[in-house]
Amino acid sequence: MLNKTTKTTLLILITILLFSGCSNNENPAEILEKYLSDWTTLDYEKMYDLVDENTQNDISLDAFAGQYSNFNETLQIESINYDITLSPEDIKATGENEDRIEVPVNIQFDFAHGVLESTFEFPMIKSDAGSWKIQWDHSLIWHEMVEGDVLIKRHASPQRGEIIDRTGKALAQNGYVLQIGVVPGRLGDMKDEIVRDLSQAFGISQGYINDRMSLSWVGDDTFVDLVKVPKDNENKIREIRAKNSGATYRNVSDRVYPFKESAAHLTGYIGYPSESDLKDLEPLGFSANDKIGKTGLEKIFDEKLRGIPGVEFSIADSNGNQKTTVFKRDSVAGETINLTIDAEMQRKLFSQMSGEKGAASVMNYETGELVAIVSSPSYDPNKFILGMSNAEYGSLVEDDAKPLFNRFSNTYSPGSTFKPITAAIGLDESAIDENFSINVTGKTWQKDSSWGGYYVTRVTPKSGSVNMEKAMVYSDNIYFAQAALEIGAETFLEKSKDFGIGIDLNLEYGLKKSQLANNENIGSEVLLADTGYGQGQVLVNVVNLPVAYSAFVNDGKLVNPILLMDSGPAVKNQIITKDVADKILNLLDKVVESPQGTGHDAYISGRQIAGKTGTAEVDNPENPAQKYELGWFVAIDKNQQTPYITSMMIEDVQNRGGSRLTINNVKSFIEGY
Repeated sequence: MLNKTTKTTLLILITILLFSGCSNNENPAEILEKYLSDWTTLDYEKMYDLVDENTQNDISLDAFAGQYSNFNETLQIESINYDITLSPEDIKATGENEDRIEVPVNIQFDFAHGVLESTFEFPMIKSDAGSWKIQWDHSLIWHEMVEGDVLIKRHASPQRGEIIDRTGKALAQNGYVLQIGVVPGRLGDMKDEIVRDLSQAFGISQGYINDRMSLSWVGDDTFVDLVKVPKDNENKIREIRAKNSGATYRNVSDRVYPFKESAAHLTGYIGYPSESDLKDLEPLGFSANDKIGKTGLEKIFDEKLRGIPGVEFSIADSNGNQKTTVFKRDSVAGETINLTIDAEMQRKLFSQMSGEKGAASVMNYETGELVAIVSSPSYDPNKFILGMSNAEYGSLVEDDAKPLFNRFSNTYSPGSTFKPITAAIGLDESAIDENFSINVTGKTWQKDSSWGGYYVTRVTPKSGSVNMEKAMVYSDNIYFAQAALEIGAETFLEKSKDFGIGIDLNLEYGLKKSQLANNENIGSEVLLADTGYGQGQVLVNVVNLPVAYSAFVNDGKLVNPILLMDSGPAVKNQIITKDVADKILNLLDKVVESPQGTGHDAYISGRQIAGKTGTAEVDNPENPAQKYELGWFVAIDKNQQTPYITSMMIEDVQNRGGSRLTINNVKSFIEGY
């Protein structure tokens, strides 16, 4: 039997043996595994507990955690994975014979911009007590790092893609603008004169120039930037510079819109991202200094145009000097957007609008390609790039003509330009034939007394029979009102969709959808009658009508509109018979060729022009108590060299010639191209 002392001694020995056998500190494999596992969860405090005593004497927990945190957050690490290349048994066996070992570990960082992989040699040392620790230094964060080093990120903005027309001319390009400035030390006794010249030439106040030169960072040899202006101002600054070299400039790269107002609503413009934009863009590598599309095609195709940012992560010393590159990805330039638009045709069409409030388009009826599409009045998108004062922007916003409003993407009442569509549906559905006629005397008509006090009104009084030819040539509202009643509401709604009315045109720009009636419901005979001559609730944009009219000149096949050159061949759908299409086209010929035709003012000797006028009475948005008129004209150029359909709408044409104002503009445009 053991005495009490022996029992106590034995118990102590057993406890020591048990403790030693259970201690993880004597197994280097388990220490390393624990350290790496804590790294994957970013538990820096537990990692710190596993580093050797000398390390803990040299660096505090906060500094240790800060080094790792800087690296992880700068790299934007999403996950850390590791692979210890030696087996736990081999590591333990090596540790039994050595006081210091190095274990290779493959580390993989998955981060926002890619994957980073490398092999680290983890040094481990054994204390006199037999426990193992990580012998840490900064190179275990990344190779070659020493105290004071940090990971830095450099951003490389991609070159934005350009928007070009069908001939390769740029509508939105990466070009150069002039940064106008002064070097104060060169001005001498000519300072006041040069400041005055710069103020007058570039529309900036003398006070602003003097204030800029008085800033604390400005020295005699400092280039003081004042304003950015287009390249075509170069002669102005050169003339001033010839007087005194203190007035100078620099070429700086920026977005340039060579066709200015004529293509502004089409291209749109770029600008700095909002905070909301940055939430989506920053994970992709973009910064607050990267401009994005704000309106128009710049916005619609922004993802393609903006490209992919480049990024470089480097180890830098305490002075900011780059030591080694950790990861680099070159930027990828944005795509070029090649439009079917002809920039010169675009400029001519816009010029032909003569500043009127309205919109116009030109479409090739054989290919469906949009050749031009404009909104008037307009603005110069370059001003948004160069910098615009609050006062300048405010004047655009408050302008009664609404130059910032895109009229070609909006919908309007088409008036009588809708009558050919009504006639085509009636003929194709056999609801009426070319001999269908009415016999209404005077200017007004109603079906019966159930219409109450409502009458359909024609422009001029008539007597005797009116057939389809006379109705189209004279643009008789009563005839087409009765034709719509013969067609019926349901058929009218469905067949109008064949002409692109009430459906999405699938044009890349995203025009407002047209309609035959609100909520696709013609709920009364009065509304149905008004719909027949393009009033009621009918709304179209300036692309809808060329698309619809394409069926009349394509043997009954409607062509889908195209804005991008790489859209492939035109898609044509047979929506009416060739016989019906020929009859409608013949009527549109007579609208222009007949001296009595409402479109006769568009007649051009030697050219084959067919078309239809339209005058729509609509509510005045600025004064609901008043009405005002929209003047329309749609012209089909039947010449093989210029297979175009031009559609133009001008607002406020009442007491200014009505649709004749529009006809004259379209005629001049056709003569010009």
